[in-house]
Amino acid sequence: MASSIEIAGLRKNYGSLSVLDDISVSIKAAEFLTLLGPSGSGKTTLLMTIAGFVRPNSGSIKVDGREIVTLAPHKRNIGMVFQNYALFPHMSVGENVAYPLKLRGVGRAERDDRAKRALMAVRMDQYADRRIDQLSGGQRQRVAVARAIVFEPNIILMDEPLSALDKRLREEMQVELKRLHETLGRTIVYVTHDQKEALTMSDRVAVLKAGRIHQIASPRDIYDKPIDRFVADFIGDSAFVPLTAREGGVDLEFSEGFRAAHVTGKADPLLLLRPEKIEIVPSSSDRQPDLIHFDGVAEEVLFQGDLVVVHAKLPDGTRLKLQRGTRRNTMRGLPDIGSRFRMAIHEEDAWVVSGASAGDHAR
Repeated sequence: MASSIEIAGLRKNYGSLSVLDDISVSIKAAEFLTLLGPSGSGKTTLLMTIAGFVRPNSGSIKVDGREIVTLAPHKRNIGMVFQNYALFPHMSVGENVAYPLKLRGVGRAERDDRAKRALMAVRMDQYADRRIDQLSGGQRQRVAVARAIVFEPNIILMDEPLSALDKRLREEMQVELKRLHETLGRTIVYVTHDQKEALTMSDRVAVLKAGRIHQIASPRDIYDKPIDRFVADFIGDSAFVPLTAREGGVDLEFSEGFRAAHVTGKADPLLLLRPEKIEIVPSSSDRQPDLIHFDGVAEEVLFQGDLVVVHAKLPDGTRLKLQRGTRRNTMRGLPDIGSRFRMAIHEEDAWVVSGASAGDHAR
């Protein structure tokens, strides 16, 4: 019911412009893999080569060991959900969903039955007779998914299907798509530029830049253990403190074990600081061996309802922010604007990246 995908040495050029630069990646059967990256990184082009709408200049795409790079799109047994949904306005919801079956010569009675089951899977069966223009954005998105799964493809491709939805509905649909993946057990390759969306939904995330894959890992490892500064900076809020000795630098103390494991051997090592991992500690407290301490000046303290965000400046000019919840006990000890205060990050929450971009291919 689900297929594996093996991509090797994939290249796509438009004249002198390299859009895909020697992409290689293995996607497991029934995996939810998200292609994440900024605009122009090549993620949609990579998706379209899998779908068959873009022919690469070179390279291989195998599904369950079968080469498909020259196979026509309609022969690949791949479902597709487009960014704009591509629904037919002159057809009802049910007719839209049944259309792929009609193209495949499936009889009317079976078409209607399978379309109904597909709509039930996305909780839209009661809307089968509605016109497309009578649906909300979220409902249209569900119909597009139903149409992509109605012919029971082994692979489903999704190109930023939630980008047109508002924040609340987008978050609800993330949960729905994750549930649908678990229910169907199909292989899903998903494109987005939204970092939180990728972390929420995926088994693994592939981060792309300029047609190359910088890192593929689980959402937790992509966030907590990025391979280089680009990935760290692209995934979530971050600040970077240089660890090379220099005048005016930040005074950091950490254990020899941490130095050996995370700092030694890295070019231009940078300590990655995530806002939610930074603690405020009393300036008078003794240094604890498992905490990395550093001082800064509070430049702004902002109340955001569920969070308080403190913007701070370190002695070397590095600006960072830290987050605290707004429960009464966590609101205590906030620094005054303009005051100097001490911060710390636990060594188990700390990560060091190289200042140079890795740019390596990953599997």
